[in-house]
Amino acid sequence: MIEYRLNGPASQERQRIRLMAALRENRFPQSILIDGPAGIGKKALAIEIAKALQCSDASHRPCGHCFGCKMATDIGVTDNWLIPMESAEAHTRSAASVSAGSNAKTIEDFKQAYIEEIFKNPYRVDVFGAGAEISVGLIRSMTNAFALKGDRVRVVIVAEADRMNDSAANAFLKTLEEVPPDTYFILTTSSREKMLPTIRSRCLALHLLPLSDDEVRSETLRLLGEDVDADDVTDDVVGLSVGSPGKALYYVGTGKKWCDLAASFVKESILAHYTELFRMLADAEVDEVTEACRFLEVLSFLLSDLLRAKSGAKLRIPATTAQVNIEAFPQIDVNALERAVSVVQETMNRVSSRRTAPPMLLQSLAIKLFEGYK
Repeated sequence: MIEYRLNGPASQERQRIRLMAALRENRFPQSILIDGPAGIGKKALAIEIAKALQCSDASHRPCGHCFGCKMATDIGVTDNWLIPMESAEAHTRSAASVSAGSNAKTIEDFKQAYIEEIFKNPYRVDVFGAGAEISVGLIRSMTNAFALKGDRVRVVIVAEADRMNDSAANAFLKTLEEVPPDTYFILTTSSREKMLPTIRSRCLALHLLPLSDDEVRSETLRLLGEDVDADDVTDDVVGLSVGSPGKALYYVGTGKKWCDLAASFVKESILAHYTELFRMLADAEVDEVTEACRFLEVLSFLLSDLLRAKSGAKLRIPATTAQVNIEAFPQIDVNALERAVSVVQETMNRVSSRRTAPPMLLQSLAIKLFEGYK
């Protein structure tokens, strides 16, 4: 019997055991949906599965050195991936239609650049822009390539499958209804509820769990490389990651900025120092929807930690929570904090709707945050 070994963190071992058993028993489904929070390693697991399915070693898979394994990890084999792209990128010409000697970027060039970034860091949460989507044109390009597959096993990794637009989702559904022989689809998503129920029902569901704090710290340090200072991966960075190395990597670079701003936002809001608060927001340049949501995510985390402090529970971001010194504001009780968390969540939803500019919503939030308790 062929032995399979899928590598990954200990926290996700149970899910990998399930997959390895299906591989050993030759009952692996042709379509699988891996879901879980952003940045916890869904694409990393998808790559492991792709190698195992395409490997030709007679005893141990994936072996890492056969033709199939090399094809699975070759960033130049763009047909192995279906990924979200910006509209301008998705509408460029293909390599087959570009004249010889042309330096024009093709759709394969853009796609390869994305794939290269994924292989460098499969945990990364900001590979694709906010406007990137999987269009029906990308689906058709994928299905057209099936004719060129030959007799080898083919695996297509669908990154962030929830980004399919309506036309693409319906086209992909037709593909799932009649999957070509020796073809496997591995879909990844952190928002499975945004996908068509009919697509979800045709895939084996696999939910990945977040990593432990120790795993997040060690994996983040590994990805950052030998030159990084281990002190940069602070307890607050690990706390904000909520089990996601991808988020930890993001917060290593931006966490201090957002944490300091969140702590100041809370204090200045309590004190009703709005002029100073608005100036800080302007200096921080929280003008874009993505940036505003990142800040509000940290602010919500801080308010939740202040609630934990009231109950004596363990803090997730202790250094930032200490900056607020909530004991200096006895009027801010549990009810005030619970209401503040709700107001922040409401503001986040309004920011995401893109109907009002983020700066206006954040200024309004500053005034409403502890209304009645100042």
